[in-house]
Amino acid sequence: MVSNAIKKTAGRRSTGWHKNKLMKKISCFIILLMSLVSCKDLYDLDVPQLEVWTDQTTYHVGDSVKFRINANTNFINFYSGEYGNDYTYAATERIYDMLPGLSFRAAKFAGNNEDCASLLYSTDFNGTYTYENVKAATWKDISDRFTLPPIVGTSATFSDGGTSIITDLLEAGKPLYFAWYCKTNEGSQRTRFQVMNFNVNGVVTDNTELSGVLYSQAQLGFKWVLNEAAAAQETNKPSVTTSLVYWDGIFNNLDGFLKEGYAVSGPVEISEKINLGIDAPRVIKSMQNENMSEFAYRFDKAGEYEVAFVGYNVNFKGRTETVKKIKLIVEE
Repeated sequence: MVSNAIKKTAGRRSTGWHKNKLMKKISCFIILLMSLVSCKDLYDLDVPQLEVWTDQTTYHVGDSVKFRINANTNFINFYSGEYGNDYTYAATERIYDMLPGLSFRAAKFAGNNEDCASLLYSTDFNGTYTYENVKAATWKDISDRFTLPPIVGTSATFSDGGTSIITDLLEAGKPLYFAWYCKTNEGSQRTRFQVMNFNVNGVVTDNTELSGVLYSQAQLGFKWVLNEAAAAQETNKPSVTTSLVYWDGIFNNLDGFLKEGYAVSGPVEISEKINLGIDAPRVIKSMQNENMSEFAYRFDKAGEYEVAFVGYNVNFKGRTETVKKIKLIVEE
């Protein structure tokens, strides 16, 4: 009897112990679950806190404009509102109607070949840079659109050739090629000819200050193709560098044959609009810097400006930002 009573008592104690252990496990699981739900991801990004103000809204050219800053952010970008640093174009490309213009500088010196150089263009050249193939293309002379220099001295003195709008040279669906045709006349003393700053420009008609280079001389990649007499020269051959197209040859050609060559550009394709890209910001605070309380800037032109400060946090999960804008008037 005593033994049975002991067994029953022990059984009840065992059952209660197991129940208590189970309840503790359930409680721990609930607490863990709640903590997981309530805990914030360490990599979640907070929206930056950013406040910016100035003591006044009107300044003069050259004034030090002090922007007061109260911020809690990893990075701050600054846009002054001036051309090239305008928040309006932070994510929108600057695209303008434009006209294509051609300009260059040239020098002609030494010798007696006044007619040693002319500027040509073609829309049917097929891009094969051999003398025979270049000669077979249709080339039209546009030298009279520019001012080619006369022979001046015995060393290079460059002069401006002027600018010509070349819209009328374009043919839909066809690339445009330029070529400098140069020669040393038979029985003469050669004249040297050099070209630099040969640029195809995009001229923005509404605001010429926005005009820019579409193709620089280096990008055009001029290549010389020569006739047999010019190619046979062992020294003083015509050459091309990233900045210079250079016609040369043996100075005394009194007993020599006609030497000629074409410095032919790469293909030029031009649209009716120019894309100047987006405006880049000025980074005034990064993660390595402590929070800043002030930033100073000077405007060098009068006008109305919308200044923008962009505070942002960023990591592999994304980016959050806050933008604050201030309109200022800058007077002379």
